[in-house]
Amino acid sequence: MSSFTTVIDNIVTTLQNDAPLDAFCKSKWGKPISVKKIFKKRAELSIQNLPKILITRPLTEKSFLINTSRESKNTVRLYCIFYQTDKRKALNELIEFEEKIDDAILMQSSETLGAISINPKGSENDEGEWHPVYAIVMDVEIQHRR
Repeated sequence: MSSFTTVIDNIVTTLQNDAPLDAFCKSKWGKPISVKKIFKKRAELSIQNLPKILITRPLTEKSFLINTSRESKNTVRLYCIFYQTDKRKALNELIEFEEKIDDAILMQSSETLGAISINPKGSENDEGEWHPVYAIVMDVEIQHRR
């Protein structure tokens, strides 16, 4: 297998090109999803550029060497952000957004993404603290061999 960067690139492509996720974003917020591999602070985001998914890899656990291959567990973190002025709609949209992202990732085989396994972990949201901007942080554990 190749570098873990290939896995992250495949996740970006998968999310960017997922028709149900794109349709959901367009129907709820009037814009397509934007997916980036980047480190940004919330203050650096413009509401005109939402909805957005920012992807990082904050943790890797290197476990063992198999012959000449190296195996690791990688935590990929998805920062999923959208804009909604109506507080009454926000919770449902947040849940549906998370479900669409889960579906997009899990509909792909791990081999398609360049991984051994994909295991969604927990998520957390900001509970509307930054209204009208809402965010979910989702972790996905990916086992990879190179």
